[in-house]
Amino acid sequence: MNTTLALIAAKALPALSGSSLTYNAEKNVCLTLGYTSAAGNTYYKAIRLSDRLAIYYHIGEGYARTFLNGITLFAWNGQKANIIAQKFWGGSNWRCFNERSAKEECILMLKNFLAGQAKAMGSMVADRQLVDFSRTMVEATYQKHLA
Repeated sequence: MNTTLALIAAKALPALSGSSLTYNAEKNVCLTLGYTSAAGNTYYKAIRLSDRLAIYYHIGEGYARTFLNGITLFAWNGQKANIIAQKFWGGSNWRCFNERSAKEECILMLKNFLAGQAKAMGSMVADRQLVDFSRTMVEATYQKHLA
């Protein structure tokens, strides 16, 4: 991982401080060190970063499939990362991990956050504009930022 990006992640995303990270260049994603449960499932976070947004996919790997336990969106407020949206699945409501559907879920989560922010500011923004802007922000986390 690029030294500058590692320092930024340590400061901007305190939850990562002290964690072991690896970078998967093929998928352009940072992965936390996983742990294995008594049932034999391995759990870890896949992290996507941009200059304004961090997406944590809470992932589990079982014997037959990879599943998505949740998604957490963070935004940088100038001093630290703040959770702006979270959604979890589990128990009988688990989902198989699918990159495309996870990405669409992130777009919806960010759109809902931005709609709430617009409403709190007394502004009206068209739903389509919110979706388009959210898509652009989420897609920025898929861009390669490493040298």
